[in-house]
Amino acid sequence: MTIRMTARLATLMKILKPTLLALTCAFLLAFSHQITQQTIQSNQRHYEERILREMVNGAELEKSISGYNVFRKGIQIGTIEPYMTSRGYNGEIDLLIALTLKSSTQDRKIISVRVIHHEETPGIGDKIEPDVSSWIHQFAGKSARDTDWTLSPKGDIDAISGATITSRAVTSAIAEVLSE
Repeated sequence: MTIRMTARLATLMKILKPTLLALTCAFLLAFSHQITQQTIQSNQRHYEERILREMVNGAELEKSISGYNVFRKGIQIGTIEPYMTSRGYNGEIDLLIALTLKSSTQDRKIISVRVIHHEETPGIGDKIEPDVSSWIHQFAGKSARDTDWTLSPKGDIDAISGATITSRAVTSAIAEVLSE
């Protein structure tokens, strides 16, 4: 073997070793994704079902075109509607809003609200999550007519200190759903 061939072989090995390592890692990653995908999807469904049931205190749910219908003892008492606002400080905020049904004597009222996805600032804007703060619970029982949907001190909704844009985005989104 000549020196030139030895140099070429050494160069080839320098390229081949990382390439084989990268391909092995890619294969292992793809294989891991494939075998865990069903478990992840199952866990996501169970989490979503748990959140939905918590929102309506264990009432029965039935999927509808736009969200979920809520039943208690076979009688529909409300709906859960998904809503997305792009007016958050860091972009989109996805909400689930549980509402009573509108009747001839009463407006729809909020049963509960949950944030299911956001990119708000940790430690400030993430106070919209019920696990971080009780802020989101202030909407329960409110309706379009009996609530001033502006932030306090002028309105009826308390803002999150340091997260006014986030507070305003969630409040406006809920008010929009109630006015539909």
